[in-house]
Amino acid sequence: MLEFLSQGSMKDCSKFSRPVRIFLFLMILILASSSLSRAQLKPGQYLEESPLGSWNQFGLDSAATLGTGLSQLTLAQNSQILLTNPALLTSLKSCTLSINLGFNQTQLFNYWLVNTGVISTDSNLTYRNFELNYFGFSFYSGQYTLAAAWAQTENFGRPAIDYQSADNGYIYNSLKLDQSGHMRTFSLALARKFRTKLSLGLSLVFLTGQINRGLQEDWPLEGTSMLDNRQQKMTGFYAVFGLNYLINSRLAAGLSLIPPYQRKVKSQSLLSYTSTEVNLATQGEADDRASQPLIIGAGIKYKLKDNLNLLLESRYFAWDHYSYSYFGENSNRDFKAIVQLGAGLEYQIQMSFLGQSWTTPYYVGFKIDPQPMTDISSTYYYLAFGSGFGNESFVLTFSTAIGFEHGSGHNLKNQKIAVTLDLYPEKIFKSKARR
Repeated sequence: MLEFLSQGSMKDCSKFSRPVRIFLFLMILILASSSLSRAQLKPGQYLEESPLGSWNQFGLDSAATLGTGLSQLTLAQNSQILLTNPALLTSLKSCTLSINLGFNQTQLFNYWLVNTGVISTDSNLTYRNFELNYFGFSFYSGQYTLAAAWAQTENFGRPAIDYQSADNGYIYNSLKLDQSGHMRTFSLALARKFRTKLSLGLSLVFLTGQINRGLQEDWPLEGTSMLDNRQQKMTGFYAVFGLNYLINSRLAAGLSLIPPYQRKVKSQSLLSYTSTEVNLATQGEADDRASQPLIIGAGIKYKLKDNLNLLLESRYFAWDHYSYSYFGENSNRDFKAIVQLGAGLEYQIQMSFLGQSWTTPYYVGFKIDPQPMTDISSTYYYLAFGSGFGNESFVLTFSTAIGFEHGSGHNLKNQKIAVTLDLYPEKIFKSKARR
């Protein structure tokens, strides 16, 4: 249930005179140029630029990495590792083509004007999205492996609000809130294996994205409307350095480094008040910055049996050095550095069917994902599992991870599903040639 926090109902608000509404609009206009415009008492995890699910975005989840507790530093399944540890590209087959589909179901309670002093709900709200979020390939040539990929790595959407106050069949007042957005990347990577144990890799990642926010309040019977639209377009570039070292026949270690970098943000806004008598509007622009933190990852892969691998990983996010400006104003982000932990198992079964050798992988994993805010202590605990099947020409895998949040007092949940198709063109063509 959704309701307004005010001394009167929305119907009562509709009785305000036009001069009062114009005065309120001017007040909103003044507040919009300051941090008070966000009117958020303690928004917690979800600020203007917060990605869905978690602040700690590290590459993109394939079905294999998601199912093993997000093991992205030592598990070489496909070219998606170019976003986390490009050194692992040397462990792939000579030519790979990968496609990934992702589903995300995220619960939110505090965000924007919702449950932060203006609008209240009596339960968590849910945002769902399903998308094609990765397409990439890798190719081994001589001593080097080359890779390129397009990916949608972050989503900035929020549950939409559409509230109406009506009496006797007449709508006196309505309020609509909407936010959408995404971050997309294009990556190029190069990796090389030195001797038989050491591999190094480098990825160059170019990103572009946007966040669109809209607020509209109407008094239909009087033909009055207030509008607040904001758009932010982001661009940036960063590098990913990766290392993979085979310590012995059973143990391998992976390291990853993403140096700090800046996202450039071009911000635009439109505030307007429209009635039968008055039409007020103002536009604004700003060149903003978002300083992203240093990320360091380390992991090991231990072969318990020939068909059973144990994966352990940790990642450090230097959020205490994060900064963000919003329409020309430096926003206070009192964050702390955090360490993310994950563990998983990969088990494979070999079988023969229709004259071909088939592989069926099974995944299970666990991840601890603390958030960087200091106003509340919030941590997600994920359980993950998955499976799949494939042969020498392709592998189809699917996994899910369910996260349970603790600390905010709202018991938020986050569920992810990944479906990954890996194709091996060289094997496909050879198979056709044999026929």
